Amino acid sequence: MKALRGFLTQTPLALWTAVAVVPFLLIATLGFRDNTGIFANPLGLGGDFLPENFATAWNGPVGSSGLQGMLLNSLSAFVVALILNLGLGSLGAFFGSRLPGRAKHVYLSFFVLGTVVPAVLLLVPLYRTFNSLNALNSPWALGVVYGLMTLPTTVIVLHGFFTAFPEEVIEAAKVDGLGEFAIFLRIVVPLSLGALTTAGLLLAVWVWSETQIGIVLLQNADSQTAAVGILGFKGRFTAQLGPLFAGLTIIAIPVIALFLGFHRTITKGIALGGVSK
Repeated sequence: MKALRGFLTQTPLALWTAVAVVPFLLIATLGFRDNTGIFANPLGLGGDFLPENFATAWNGPVGSSGLQGMLLNSLSAFVVALILNLGLGSLGAFFGSRLPGRAKHVYLSFFVLGTVVPAVLLLVPLYRTFNSLNALNSPWALGVVYGLMTLPTTVIVLHGFFTAFPEEVIEAAKVDGLGEFAIFLRIVVPLSLGALTTAGLLLAVWVWSETQIGIVLLQNADSQTAAVGILGFKGRFTAQLGPLFAGLTIIAIPVIALFLGFHRTITKGIALGGVSK
């Protein structure tokens, strides 16, 4: 019976893992092939073996920028978004968790509503604002947008953790003469690194793959993030599919590495974020 229970528990997990892993392996495999082999047998391994596709993706196909610059742009946008998002998000979540009863639920509901606003509704206002500020084609400015747009999610994830934060620790800090802000910086933040790491990793996954806003605000090829710039590998009439799939594989590696390194932290942080008093 125990073996059967284990089988019934692990089988869905194994199937779900296969659903996530198999597409990535297929993309990585296609990255070693040429157009002829891909069109002739998309799911097979036939055709020429072309590892140079990855070098082409890294340096850029003819008429396109390479991934080396795009990845730096993605990193720049992520660093700005991370600082802004975690700074404001942790403050908002902590002080929101200190509100009394009904006020806390009303406060949190505004952030819940913020998670359902479609990004497409913001494209025109964002473009006009960036254009008036001469901030188009700036990965740093795009990072500000990313940090603010993901703020509701960060507040929701951190809110449950801060709500369940031991009240005895906070009361002891107050007895020592610390104010609310000092308690947050000197006590709460150091003890909340797991939850903050979770929020940061969720932000990294979103920033690394976002294209809808990036296409509008980053029109110069030299300023584009990797997720946006990779679209340039496909021309209007022709496409170098091998380098395209190789580029997608390279872009996915940093996110996969982060997830494999911190997947336990992500799971624990999301669980803590769902706890409330």
